[in-house]
Amino acid sequence: MNRFVKSLVAALPPSLLLSSFSFGVGAQEALEPVVVTATRQQTRVSEILADVTVIEREEIERAGSETIIDLLARQPGIQMARSGGPGTSASLYVRGTNSNQTKVLVDGIPINSIDSSGSPLRFLSLADVERIEILRGPAATMYGADAIGGVIQIFTRRGAPGLSAEAFAGYGSYDTAQGSVGLSAGNELVRLRADFQQSHSGGFSAMKNASGQDADDDAYRNRGGTASLVLTPLAGHEMGFVLRQNDGRAHYDDSYNAYQDFRTQQWQVYTRNALTDAWTSTLRIGHTLDWQKHVSSGLSRFRTENDEYSWQNDVALPLGRAMLALERFEQKAPWLGDAPSEESIAINSAVAAWSANLGPHRWQLSARHDQHSTFGGQDTYALAYGYQIAREWRAHASLGTSFKAPSLYELFHPNYGNPHLEPEKGRNREVALVWERDQQSASLTYYHNRVRNLIGWVVSDFFNVSEARFEGATLAYEGAAAGWQWRTSYDWLQAIDETTDKPLARRARHSATASLWRQWGAWNAGLEWVGVGRRYNDNTKSDELGAYSLFNLVASHRFAPDLKLEARIDNLFDKNYESARGYNTPGLSAFVGLRYTPR
Repeated sequence: MNRFVKSLVAALPPSLLLSSFSFGVGAQEALEPVVVTATRQQTRVSEILADVTVIEREEIERAGSETIIDLLARQPGIQMARSGGPGTSASLYVRGTNSNQTKVLVDGIPINSIDSSGSPLRFLSLADVERIEILRGPAATMYGADAIGGVIQIFTRRGAPGLSAEAFAGYGSYDTAQGSVGLSAGNELVRLRADFQQSHSGGFSAMKNASGQDADDDAYRNRGGTASLVLTPLAGHEMGFVLRQNDGRAHYDDSYNAYQDFRTQQWQVYTRNALTDAWTSTLRIGHTLDWQKHVSSGLSRFRTENDEYSWQNDVALPLGRAMLALERFEQKAPWLGDAPSEESIAINSAVAAWSANLGPHRWQLSARHDQHSTFGGQDTYALAYGYQIAREWRAHASLGTSFKAPSLYELFHPNYGNPHLEPEKGRNREVALVWERDQQSASLTYYHNRVRNLIGWVVSDFFNVSEARFEGATLAYEGAAAGWQWRTSYDWLQAIDETTDKPLARRARHSATASLWRQWGAWNAGLEWVGVGRRYNDNTKSDELGAYSLFNLVASHRFAPDLKLEARIDNLFDKNYESARGYNTPGLSAFVGLRYTPR
């Protein structure tokens, strides 16, 4: 089954899907492989008309001491640049778009903020994550502003019937230590789960060739947890509450013993009700917080608070399914740099979508109107059509628009803000061909995304680039046989500022990934490879960053049904490389952990 459109629902508790827009599919259909993020409804693999990757729990556990940024950087269509070790500023470029042009969700709640990376994603722990879905391509009609490049949705773990406990402890290079514990209890009426985690790393100097205080190791610590409660008083009716928080400190280099304190929090309450056999209604309220304090030669604070209110209705039609939603999103920045702030925005939205199948034909239509408190009305739409050519072959094509309003930071920062910025607007076209046979699959996706008014940075000011082009293709193949599993992908990308006809910074034209695993008895071992081509550190095409290849080894041994030893070696050949000019990256490193999971 193609990994780029795969998620095994049988392994997931129902509440996980319910809290993640997975509405409108009957119980029998829910047993089939589905994805959620592409349509905000459970959609079977063969019906997906988008480019989607699902990272499941098994792969998350193999990540070892890696951060969520490291894990995402190994996925097709994503490149990464980071200014040092864990917790330091990191940018993820989905299909070459800016890091703040990707919508980031936790259990369906957007966490995008005034952070320079677009969200506090780098501070989130993997310990309580059940799976991650990555939707490449514009998704503004489904998720509103910020989804020019795609959507990354994180699903946290949920309680299950019975009583169980899980635990993990590990230690490795750079004095890295991690520990986590999870508790789950429940029955048919109520399900609860609580996860707690703590991690620490002694780190390494963020800056290359540093001297003085900048030459010291930059430590990082993170602690947090998740709690969830799900009630099912009657069949077809569910209520839930989820709370997640992480806080800690990340040191970095800035000609001073600099550090950043952070706290990120998300909570939501929801109720899902099957009003009729054909109509399911979901009401939800969610809140997120991103608080950061930077201590360097001076002191600055940043605080972003998001509130979202949504009412989604999923309706089964004689032909296909409809989704109708009303939403309100509010964002405020009580702290914006050196002083308190009263800046805020509000967006009222209406969404309509229809998807259907008829013989070998499949289609998905959606439209959205956003009424932005600063920039007025913004309309987006998406059209997708698919055709089952033969039993093993299918194809699809789509056209979609998107927009992103300037952030409160870009508009109103007291030193750098530009209140004259215009919203970014994108138009994306793509076509894809998919082949599947038994346990093998391959896909080829071509896209062309043109963005007007792209927001850039020069000297000490934000400005609009007149137009940028993101054109590329992703080729992927995977399979399994006789205990072996393999996966590989290649990305070709042109991310061009069409004003200057020069490539955008830190986006390589060529990148690729590959992995090979072998299972025999209680042992599981694998090799991972990531290759990134040459790219430029800035938009002037004068400072070239060299290409690099990284190899990682992973292995595990199950001593007992409930107990597993895990080991990981990253950067096996100790490659010296840069993802951003002047900043160090991890060298040869190892991590070993012991995991207890009841089976």
